[in-house]
Parts: sequence; structure tokens; C-alpha cells
Amino acid sequence: MTIFWKDINLILYPDPELTRLPPVVIPQCQWKLFERSCEKVWAKQVILPWLQQIQDYGNYTLDLTDGFLIEDYPPLEGGIHSVKTTVETYVYPLFLFLGTLLTLPLIILLYRFSYVVWSSCFFLSITLILDLVLLCVFCGNDWYIAVYQKSLSNDIVSMSNASCKVYSFLISFIKYLSPWVMVVISVDVFISMNYPNRIYWMCTRERANATLLLIVVLLTFINLHYFWTFGLTEKNIDMFQVIRLCHLTYQDRTMEVFTEKVQPYIDFLFTKLIPFLVTSIFLFIVAFSYCTKPRQKFDIHHLKNYFLEVEALFQMRILALILCIWFAVVYLYRSVHEVLALKFRNSDTLAYETVVTIEVTDKLLYYSFLSCKSLLFYIFSAKVRRYIKEWVVGGYRAMTRRSHHYKKTQQSQNLIQESEENPDSGIKLSTDV
Repeated sequence: MTIFWKDINLILYPDPELTRLPPVVIPQCQWKLFERSCEKVWAKQVILPWLQQIQDYGNYTLDLTDGFLIEDYPPLEGGIHSVKTTVETYVYPLFLFLGTLLTLPLIILLYRFSYVVWSSCFFLSITLILDLVLLCVFCGNDWYIAVYQKSLSNDIVSMSNASCKVYSFLISFIKYLSPWVMVVISVDVFISMNYPNRIYWMCTRERANATLLLIVVLLTFINLHYFWTFGLTEKNIDMFQVIRLCHLTYQDRTMEVFTEKVQPYIDFLFTKLIPFLVTSIFLFIVAFSYCTKPRQKFDIHHLKNYFLEVEALFQMRILALILCIWFAVVYLYRSVHEVLALKFRNSDTLAYETVVTIEVTDKLLYYSFLSCKSLLFYIFSAKVRRYIKEWVVGGYRAMTRRSHHYKKTQQSQNLIQESEENPDSGIKLSTDV
């Protein structure tokens, strides 16, 4: 028997009389079952063993014969599937490498800038940290699945009950926090563009710390339920095989319905749609004011009383504006994609190739945003380039001096050793200070 992907809802949401599958096993695949990577992981690690268990217990009759071949389930070859495989295998590691290499120096640099340039540099450093974590978790896991046919995230949540709860909470929390930090940056951009001479008292480091603390507290309460609603369970397939599942363990029908029906819409609203709308509104106000109202000019002499690097402030506000526009474009596509996913989740209206094409485009846009946003700082900020150049030159000189000192030390040791071995060689070592 061969089960096609359109039948996956029968397995995940069977009749109440049948054995129920947990609604969540792999957090990243909870509502994206039509992704090829998630499909193969679900089929290999979850669906097939559960079907076998259901058949063994006599709850459901399935003709599991040799026709149930995971590798041919379904045959995805050529066209968009080849493109998807190529992207996952070769482009994703490039995103990981560039994102890590370019982001790490900027985090330290922008944190320093938050004291002497602009308080929004603090939020820029935070968003770089969060996006680097998201890049490693999601892009890294997709690449790992494509190469090794195994979900690293699933292995992590299956380690222990604590890792299941903590990992699920942290990933959900970071997914919520990252777009809302960009919303705060868009507010600072609005202030810097429309009221430039008020930056020194409206955009302070103290207000930035208080704003971030407020967002963290609110999002912590929103995601705190993972610590008592999720857990790790073990299912014995046979005496040699045990499946460990991280899923919803709260025994309440209302909670199950909420998780399956309501939670996806809450995630969509607070992680995609609302951040996109708020950012777009502020960008629209900035553009409208720029076109219709006379611009307020910077009082440079006045601002120099409050900022040590006024020129760097000009560069950073342009960078933040470009970053907000990029964020709005990416999240517009992601919001449309999520609407389609929620609308056609349980139907066959969209062709599978269309779904895959939308998924590939969505991931390319999102991962490129997470990885390549750091390039903007190197391109548009002369101060960033100068600091990075100083670090590189300083590191090179330090390594050169260390290498030169090492060579001199080795030469001295060789001379000492030679003089000790051959006292009559005529080599004399000076002991003068």
C-alpha cells in the first residue's frame, strides 16, 4: 500500500475512535507538512512506526506491504524538486557561512555604537543575534535534513523532557521576539526621519532597555505555556525500538482544539501580519511626510552636544530605514504565504508543485534576509568599515609579532641546545644584560 501526502490528515487527525497521533512532533513542521524535508522526516521517524503500531494493536487495518517505500513516497524528481534539493544542499550552507562570518563582528560593534551613536544600534545588535539564532536553527536544520535525511531539531527535543520543553519555548519565543524588535526599529526610524532634532531625548539607551524588557516580559508570558503543555513521551514499537515524541501532553480536549485550530492563527498574527502592518504604517508615514511636508533639517551643532558621532548617526538611520523596507517586503510575502497555507491546509486545491515553489521562494527570501542583512552595514557605513579594518589590521600585526617572537625564541633555544651538546663548537652565549 502506498499512502500519498494528501492522506496525511487521515493519519494526523483520525476519527476519535482510532489511535490519535500527537499534533506536534517536530516544532518546525507543525503546520508545514507539505515541505519535502519535513515529509521525509515524518514518514521515516513518526508516521510509518505509528501506522505499524496501529496495525499491530488491531485498531486500524492497513495493508503495509513492500509497496510502502519511503524513498518513493511520493516520487519527487525534476523541475522544482531538483531546484529545491540544490538550494537546500548548496545555498543554505552559504547562507550559514556568510551570516555567521559577517554578523559576529557587527554584534560587538553595534553594541558599542549604542552608547556613542544611536540607541537603535542596541536594537540592531539584538536583531542580529536573534536572526543568527533563527538562521542556525531553521536554515541549518533544513540543510542537515537535506544532507543527512535526519532532523537535528527532532533529535534535540527528543533528548529529555527538559530539552523538549525548553527548546520548544525558546524557539517560539525567539520567533516572536525577532519581528517585534524590527517594529521598534521602525518606530525609531520614524522619529529620526520626521523629528530629527528630538532624537537625543526620544531615542535614549535607557528607553531602549525599558522597551526591550517590556517586550521580553510580554512574549515570555505568551509562550510560557510550553513548560506545562508540552512534554516527551515514549512509544514502544517493539522490544527493540522506542519512539520519543515531543508534543502536546496536556490532557484536555479544549487545549487540543486550541493548539490545532487557534494557535496557528495567533502565531500568524503576532509573528508575521501585525509586525508587517505596523512597520509598513510607519514606513508609509515617513514616505508621505518626505513627499508632502518640508523636511526638518538637522541642527548638527545642537546634536553634537548629545551625540559623539553625528555622521555615524546619519549613516545608521539610513541603514535602519533600508533594513525596515527589506523586512516589510519579506514579511509581505511570508504573510501571503501563511494565508494560503492556513486556507488550503486541509484541501487539495493547490497543486503540490505550486506549494513547493511557494515554500522555496519563501525560505530563500527569509534566509537571505537573516543572512545577508549584515552586508548593508559593510556597504553603507564608513564607520563600520573603518572599525573592521582596524580590527583586521590589528589582528594581523599581533599574529605577525607573535610569529616573529616565536621564531626568535626557537632560534635561541636551538643555539642553547647546540651549545650544550657541543661545548667545543666555539658558540658562546652572551649573558650580559
